Amino acid sequence: MKKSSVFILFCVCFMTFSSCKTTQKTNIEATKEIPYFTFTTLDNHRFGKDDFDKTRTKMILYFNSECEHCEKQGKWLSESIDSFNHLELTFVSFEEMDAIKSYRDKYNFNRDNITFLQDTRLTFSDKFGVGNFPSILLYTKKGKLIKKFEGETRVKDILPFIPRK
Repeated sequence: MKKSSVFILFCVCFMTFSSCKTTQKTNIEATKEIPYFTFTTLDNHRFGKDDFDKTRTKMILYFNSECEHCEKQGKWLSESIDSFNHLELTFVSFEEMDAIKSYRDKYNFNRDNITFLQDTRLTFSDKFGVGNFPSILLYTKKGKLIKKFEGETRVKDILPFIPRK
């Protein structure tokens, strides 16, 4: 009886560990290129993978306006916003539209190359393989992952990974 209990426990532990590894690998694979998704713009239009500008490098920032780390990230990006003029910047949050608009306005992110999206179904984290606020994902013009940053990231640490025009 004792041997069979130990064997069953071993099997359960092994299956759990294998499952976690598979999920982790899937999340890593998911970010190698921009996945298919549908979020909502601030003017209530659908926005998906095919709506990105195919002539620009993309920087996607996952944020929460109530997160102090996201506040710092917004401040740092705002202070150096001209360094990102040649990029397509996309900010994504699951918050209410008013909170997203307030964040945009607070940091003066009202620019032609910046889009704010609402993730009403809370799918961003799984689809893009991130779990922290803020998270920044850099993608090539063709949508291939360049670099993923999780947590506060200074602009000087981001810039070396951004291809020049």
